[in-house]
Amino acid sequence: MGIVAVIFQLSILAWTMYQIYVRFRGTQAERILRGLIIFVPILLLCYVLKLSIITKIFEIFSQTFIVGLIVIFAPEFRRVLIQLGGEFNLLSYTDSAKGADSIQESNHAIIESLQILQKSKKGALVIIEKAKAERYYINPGYTINSEITKELLITIFSDKSPLHDGAVIIRGNKIALAAVILPMTENPKLDWQYGTRHRAAIGFSEVTDALCFVVSEETGDISIAVRGKLKRYDDFEEMEDMLNSFYAQNAGKSHRKSRFLRSVVSIFNQYLNQKSK
Repeated sequence: MGIVAVIFQLSILAWTMYQIYVRFRGTQAERILRGLIIFVPILLLCYVLKLSIITKIFEIFSQTFIVGLIVIFAPEFRRVLIQLGGEFNLLSYTDSAKGADSIQESNHAIIESLQILQKSKKGALVIIEKAKAERYYINPGYTINSEITKELLITIFSDKSPLHDGAVIIRGNKIALAAVILPMTENPKLDWQYGTRHRAAIGFSEVTDALCFVVSEETGDISIAVRGKLKRYDDFEEMEDMLNSFYAQNAGKSHRKSRFLRSVVSIFNQYLNQKSK
C-alpha cells in the first residue's frame, strides 16, 4: 500500500473522528467519547503486542457495546444524522455582504420582537434552524415564507392570533412556518416548573442543532435552548451577538470544510494517478 493511500485513509479517519466529537460536544455522550479516545490507542497497542485474551474479549463484546451506545445516546445520534443529511444550509444566505447585512437586520428584528413580547409577557417559541428538520415536527403548522419583521412576529404570538400556539420556524432571513408543534423532551430530571414551550425547545434542541428562543408567559423570562440545555438570558445585546455568531460560525465552518475537501480530493486524485501508472 502506497504512502498516499495511507495518508488518504488516515485523513478520512481523523476527519470523521473530529466531526463526531464536535457534534457530540456538550452532550451526555461527550464523556463516553473522551473515554473511547483514550481507550482506542490502548486497544491498538494490545493488538500490536498480540495480547490475545484482551483482544478476544473486546471482539466478543464489541457489537453489544456499540448497540448499547446507539440506544443510550439515540438523541445525539439523531442530531448528527440530521446535520449530515440536512438539505437547508444557513450559508446560502451569508455568501455575500448583502446576505450578511440582511441576516443582521433580521436578527435585530427577532431580538426586538422578543424584547416587546417579554414586556407584555406573551409566550413565544422561535426556532432558528440550521438544517431542515421537518421529520421531527409533530405538526408542520402553516407556511408563512415571509421576510422577518418584529411586527409580524409580535402579531403571530398575540393572544388573538390563531397561530400563537406552537413555534415559529426561521430559516435564513425568512419566517418559514408558524404554529409548528415540536417534540417535547423526555428528560426525567427536568424541573417540573418548565412549561410546554420550554420542554418543546429543549426537546427540539436535543435532536437538532437549532437555536431555540423561549419567552415565558408567566414570568416574561427569555431562555435559549441549545443541544438539550436551557439557559436564561437578560442581556439583549448578548442574545443578538449569540444569534449573529450562530450564522458566522457556520460560515467559517463551511470555508474550512471546503478547503479540507479540496485537499482530500487532491490526495485522492494523486492516489488514482499513482495506481494508473
